[in-house]
Amino acid sequence: MDYSRISLRPFRPSDAEDFLAWARDDKVTHYLRWNTITSREEALIYIQHVAIPHPWRQSICLDDRSIGYISIKRNPATTDTGPTWVTPLGVSIGVKELSRQL
Repeated sequence: MDYSRISLRPFRPSDAEDFLAWARDDKVTHYLRWNTITSREEALIYIQHVAIPHPWRQSICLDDRSIGYISIKRNPATTDTGPTWVTPLGVSIGVKELSRQL
């Protein structure tokens, strides 16, 4: 595998078709906090209103085509020792799309 083909970048509206290819797969979205995307219109709305505005949500790309995403969100939390931050990392990759393109 040539790892130089893999990159991270901000989502773009033009990613809607590639995004839909993996975001409509229930196996990919099963553990995500959002529902399976079922149409190009839903994909575009999600990209424009959720992915693009989020400062730490990036598209995982293979040859500049979206095959998944990585997201970091910083949340305030309280522990026994006082206030702190919890920083969950979310990663999702469309395995079918990735395996077809390799």
